[in-house]
Amino acid sequence: MAGANVKGRGIVVPDAPALAMANRFGRYKPEEEKPVRKVEVVKDETLKKMKKAWKSFRYTRLRSGDSYLNALASIERLEYSASDIKNFSIAIAEFQDEKDFSEKAGFFLSALINNGKDQDYIIHTKHLAVPLDSIGCENTKNITVEGNAGDNAGDGMRGGIITVNGNAHYGAGNSMIGGTITVNGDAGEHVGIWMIGGAIVANKNAGDNVGYEMRGGVITVMGDASCDVGYRMEGGRIYVWGEIGGISHERKHGKIYHKGKLIVDK
Repeated sequence: MAGANVKGRGIVVPDAPALAMANRFGRYKPEEEKPVRKVEVVKDETLKKMKKAWKSFRYTRLRSGDSYLNALASIERLEYSASDIKNFSIAIAEFQDEKDFSEKAGFFLSALINNGKDQDYIIHTKHLAVPLDSIGCENTKNITVEGNAGDNAGDGMRGGIITVNGNAHYGAGNSMIGGTITVNGDAGEHVGIWMIGGAIVANKNAGDNVGYEMRGGVITVMGDASCDVGYRMEGGRIYVWGEIGGISHERKHGKIYHKGKLIVDK
């Protein structure tokens, strides 16, 4: 190395001219390096606190409402950003061998999002062996799920937007009150079960019982819908732009459209 001497343990010591030059510009170095180191430390510490909160979270399988409240209680003192939640959704893979991981993770991430200060959030699921259930529970924010969503995406959703860049399993929009859910893959059975308001769009196909006992809101299936569309439907509208496997005869109220044409008005 020009302008330097090599001393013990391979340490490179600059010659005097090099030191003089370094001293001239040395005052700029702390300003460039300190912010980077500080951000890295804060992120690591936040992730550690999130993992600690996860371990303290008590999930109750038979009482999902209590589980969500328990999740809120476990994270109420945390300070974090949308970026921290995105990072945690990746790091959470280390817990996926735990019992009831899918349900627990969905409630925990939903609590983090609803309690967060930001409006827009990204959750990664492609790296997980199983998708997360109840992601977007009680949602009021804007969530993008990069990967598949499990059961009951947007469970009890009040507002905001959930975009699933993958498939959604059973019960997307379960009991939702407002907001919009867009599934850019296939949606499973019981899309919009007990739906009260808001909108659901499945950009591919949907399983059985689209609009199961829905009371209001709008469901749009851009592809095919399987059997018993509108099962025990009490209100709202269903649009299917592909083929329909069958319309349920057990309906009270609501409208069903097929390829733009009103076929059920009761």
